[in-house]
Amino acid sequence: MEQVGPGGPTHVGPFAVVGVLGQGGMGRVLLAAGQDGRLVAVKQVLAHFADDEGFRARFRREVAASRKVSAAYTAAVIDADPDAPTPWLASVFVPGPSLGAVVKTAGVLPEDVVRRLAAGLTSALAEIHRAGLVHRDLKPDNVLLAEDGVRVIDLGIARATEGEAEGEAGLTRTGFVVGSPAYMSPEQAEGHPLTPASDVFSLGSLLVMALTGRSPFAGASTLKTLYDVAHGEPDLGGVPEGLRDLVGRCLAKDPAARPSSAELRELIGPVNPSGRQWPSAVYEMLAAQRTRIDGLLEGRPVAAAPARDPEPEPEPEPASASRPVPPVPPQPTAPPGIGRPGGPRRRRRRVAALVAAGALLVAGTGTALYVRDRMNAPIAHTAVPRCQEAREKVPLDLRPSTADTRSEVGDGVQSSCNGGGETAASPTALVRWNLSLGGDADADAAAQKRLFQSEAAGQRPASRLGFGTEAYWGSAGGGWTCVLGVREGNLSVRVSLRAKPYTKGACEAKAKDAARAALKAAPRG
Repeated sequence: MEQVGPGGPTHVGPFAVVGVLGQGGMGRVLLAAGQDGRLVAVKQVLAHFADDEGFRARFRREVAASRKVSAAYTAAVIDADPDAPTPWLASVFVPGPSLGAVVKTAGVLPEDVVRRLAAGLTSALAEIHRAGLVHRDLKPDNVLLAEDGVRVIDLGIARATEGEAEGEAGLTRTGFVVGSPAYMSPEQAEGHPLTPASDVFSLGSLLVMALTGRSPFAGASTLKTLYDVAHGEPDLGGVPEGLRDLVGRCLAKDPAARPSSAELRELIGPVNPSGRQWPSAVYEMLAAQRTRIDGLLEGRPVAAAPARDPEPEPEPEPASASRPVPPVPPQPTAPPGIGRPGGPRRRRRRVAALVAAGALLVAGTGTALYVRDRMNAPIAHTAVPRCQEAREKVPLDLRPSTADTRSEVGDGVQSSCNGGGETAASPTALVRWNLSLGGDADADAAAQKRLFQSEAAGQRPASRLGFGTEAYWGSAGGGWTCVLGVREGNLSVRVSLRAKPYTKGACEAKAKDAARAALKAAPRG
């Protein structure tokens, strides 16, 4: 939770923006207030999703379906605009730390509390499934421990970014999968159609994390995690005997073998009513969260909240165009009655290898599954484009003869391209990329944020761009008519344009188009 940076939005639809709750590869979540003073969480989608009409169609349907879900166990959707330049969805703001933050800050939960958690999540999933939805991303950060019980958030968003595998081939890329590898179901990891049973598998993994502090499939790499989810046995060490049958049934590889909502309630057993649902540490975190919110509302500096993720995601395998695809190790044979029709041999043929960061090639289908935690993972750019590459994507006439300046700066890379003028010495356009590398995604984004905000100090905020994390309009010195700086995760771009052939109004419109394209031109991890 933090204040909005330079150029951040002041309003989204009818809601006044108060601060930033989180941001990642799919978009950002803003804390905002309605005209009646009620706090809401507003999810804004990144520009490259907004440009996809297939995404907008799915987003529109999922918003409609999400409105049907009871607010008793979720954050109710109260408004949305799928047709806005930057699509957004507003839901009731639910005070409370995430399960991931609680386990990381206060430690694992006792058996009776996890039983209460399981009962609440079972009721929440029953409501979600009754509305015709499959959550698809049930993980520690999407479970809030509110004062009066559990809430499940972010339903519908993951499905909107993924698309349907067969009926919408014209709208999206088949097999584009969103999720968190350590909490996926086997059928999700392999790109099969999903049913409510997929969420039940994720529930089992989530309960293990609450009891032990880790997923039962936490491999050393993304490939190993996905392989273990699809074929390996879960690590249930540390799961108490009283909950082992419940968890084991949820983690059956065969979706048909997993329990229904009614069977889950029977396995969980009765839960004693209580005025205090959670351990005292949760209520202390709630009080600290309220203090940070009060600080945002009053314009005071806000102390950083504890990190949310209870464990790091596995390191992705490095991509290499020249490296051969690694073979998949021999797989254990599934016990009788477990597994999809066709048996282990058929499934062995389906999983081939992780050929790039987060990409899983499925043999025989030519499908690439892109696995990423889109709402919470920071945006991670991996390189800056060369001018010849940028020329094809940035609408600024960056000619082949343009200067291509590239240098390493600390743990990052800078690159700049100019063009538009008659000679390289008198350009009418200059684009500069500044990329932070050397740490993990969070550290790189934080490093770039510090650099960008020092550069933006005293400049005019550029609000309502509809893309990027923060932005500013720079001083028009050095003969430039307009200068626009935009940051997205660990990358910032700066576009400078000269008076000819632009008037000031046309200059700013052109700079926005160029900055959006310049961000897209930089490869992502």
